Amino acid sequence: MRVVVVGAGIAGLALAAALTRDDARVTVLEQAHDPSPVGAGVELTPNSLRPLRRLGLGPALDRTAVLPLSRDVLRWHDDHLLDRSPLGEDQADRYGAPTLTLLRSDLHRALREALPAGTVQTGRYVTDLLESSDGVALRCADGRRTHGDLAIGADGANSLMRSLLNTDRYRPARRLIYRGLAPAERVPEVCARARVNVWAGGDRYISCYPVAGGDQVSFTAAVPSGARDPGSWTAQRRIGDLAAAFGGWSPSALGLISAAEWVGVRDVHDHAPIPVWQRGRIALMGDAAHPTLPFFAQSTNQALEDAVALASCLRGADSLTAGPALERYAAARKRRTDRLHAITREILDALRAGGERSPEAWLRVVADAEEANADWIYGTDPADDGLRPVGADPAAG
Repeated sequence: MRVVVVGAGIAGLALAAALTRDDARVTVLEQAHDPSPVGAGVELTPNSLRPLRRLGLGPALDRTAVLPLSRDVLRWHDDHLLDRSPLGEDQADRYGAPTLTLLRSDLHRALREALPAGTVQTGRYVTDLLESSDGVALRCADGRRTHGDLAIGADGANSLMRSLLNTDRYRPARRLIYRGLAPAERVPEVCARARVNVWAGGDRYISCYPVAGGDQVSFTAAVPSGARDPGSWTAQRRIGDLAAAFGGWSPSALGLISAAEWVGVRDVHDHAPIPVWQRGRIALMGDAAHPTLPFFAQSTNQALEDAVALASCLRGADSLTAGPALERYAAARKRRTDRLHAITREILDALRAGGERSPEAWLRVVADAEEANADWIYGTDPADDGLRPVGADPAAG
């Protein structure tokens, strides 16, 4: 089959890599001339790392990734340990893979290098899509058309492809997310042990972890927002503004902010689950289908799940049977991501009320949610059409 993927982000490249292994002919149309992502890190949790290894990407990821031993939750003002969750080998023994931390750009590079030359076409801004009984035709701003049997929208949270299938509305989550990178040598106190650190305050938090083989530290800081932000990860904010938002926090947390060499910011949008993921020969994936709230590190991981699940559904399909395959993919993935959205909305609501709660109270909400759902989140294999948990009895469904 000929599959046209719109968007060369993590989701689109992962789908192209999975489909290429199944001998599909894949074209990825990317509007940017240089689609490489900037800054920041990503946590690859077991539910996406297992299938990435099956795609043969394990060695490429291991070259730059870090294996954190635990996730430590610290009290905001004095670094007192509130909670510790084992990662590393403990997680690998339970779920068949651990959590790895790495630069988003390193993951993007590994995926793109897994594709045949010419798969990704840059500078191709899709403006229209025509569907017929024979296939799809995507028209770009440069006047060229690309034809295929299927069109997959992997064009992010502001997706054009989603707008073809849904009237999508969202509300601001009243949260700003800052992301930054700092040299590890400038923050030795947070790099003494490979771990994910989370400083929990009443209505805000900071998390960080090592990336780039341990040479850098990636951090995320969430703060309340009273006004909408342009929503760009590349929008620069003075480091002093971020430090002011965490005035009085522990010296190690503030030291991480002051050591930053890059800081970007965006507004968090609270998207309700969209009703339509698929129509005919068109389907959505990643943030185009389910923009994910920033909890359990699942935004990227759910996009990778989409890629593996979609490739699994299309395996063996042809132009005539691709439509039902897309329907099966959409139904299964929508069930899973809708449930995840409901769980993370509860955490967001608890964080919004954080000014009236202690850090321990908000942590309890997060810890209870993770304990109740960890096996379902991290142990599910997206290559299974039914999304059956790893190790479950097939006869049990």
